[in-house]
Amino acid sequence: MSSQAKVDGSTAQLDMEDPPPSIPTPPKRQKASSFSNTNISKILVFALCIFIGGGIGIAGYSVFASRDIQQQNAVAVIREGPDNQGKAGKTPPPVCGSTVQCGQTFTGEVKLTEDLFCTDTEPPPIGGDICDICAITLDGEDAELDCNEFMVHNSGAMVIGICLLNGARAKNCYVQKFLVGIYVQNGGEVNECEVMFNDVFGIQVQNEASSTTKMKISNTYIHDNAGGSGIFFLGSGESPESSETSIEVNNVKSNHNVIGMSFAGVNVKLEVQVKDSETSNNSGSGIQIDSISAAVDVELDGIISRYNGRDGLYVSPLIVGGEVKVKVKGDVNLYKNENSGFFVGDVDVVVERRGALNSCGNLASGSLDEDIRSDLATFSGNGYTCDSTS
Repeated sequence: MSSQAKVDGSTAQLDMEDPPPSIPTPPKRQKASSFSNTNISKILVFALCIFIGGGIGIAGYSVFASRDIQQQNAVAVIREGPDNQGKAGKTPPPVCGSTVQCGQTFTGEVKLTEDLFCTDTEPPPIGGDICDICAITLDGEDAELDCNEFMVHNSGAMVIGICLLNGARAKNCYVQKFLVGIYVQNGGEVNECEVMFNDVFGIQVQNEASSTTKMKISNTYIHDNAGGSGIFFLGSGESPESSETSIEVNNVKSNHNVIGMSFAGVNVKLEVQVKDSETSNNSGSGIQIDSISAAVDVELDGIISRYNGRDGLYVSPLIVGGEVKVKVKGDVNLYKNENSGFFVGDVDVVVERRGALNSCGNLASGSLDEDIRSDLATFSGNGYTCDSTS
């Protein structure tokens, strides 16, 4: 049986079997988008390189224009703290019935009551502040965006949909047609969102050097982000002793991207926990975890990764010196991927119980093991099984 997701009045075929009950389904839209029949045409494509936070470059985004989309602002209820701001250095907007404009920054609570369209076709400045390229920015642990099941949509030159900085949170959001749907820097939380049809990444996560940050993504559906990963993290630090990032992914479905989820560390201690989640029908690997002179601890529990164009699960140090450990707690099921079910390099793998790691029916041929490809890995515990009925 196949499932479908409707966006902008169109239907995206997911071509997959029914997921288990723990896998999230997109929340029901409160109202139909006012641009459901709009003919959006791409009028300009050019390359852009932006360096944010001392490290990560984003390249290549599309500028869109539409004759029919007129509304750019959205009405929102804003609960102000002493620092809540409509724009940096500007007078804060009224508390209720405020108009949120694309490009604003908030440090308190914001709840949308309409879709937010970004239609400005003027490209943002290169090398400017992160806030200049975000449709809406939340900054600080007291900042929270509740989209209230409304949409943040780009038909202009805005690069990122939602920016979460320094522990900010977003929930109940639909985000589409940006270069990056949601960008998280120095910790934050994404919950009950659908992130789709972005040019590169669905959700991009970044940390600062010499910091300890925590990131949580839960109950979220990420799909059809054509140029990169559904979830992408490339952490960089001064050393694994001084830089640490913890990422928890719980009840997330990341399908029809290039890579479902990608995590990599450069001189950073990285802890990744993926639980009750699915990565399927991606053109690359379902889950890919690398390290470059970094310490990476991975815990997997309740995973389905199938019908991906490469490996169901790929874990390997990119450069000698990276230390990677994988713990399979339970029910990691890798099926019918084009290469191996589990490609594992020089990694310590612990399988806590028999049957917890199940890799079967993968399609690699020749010198590749169809289900587990491992030359240097050390397995301890219970190995793996091949049970196609699980």
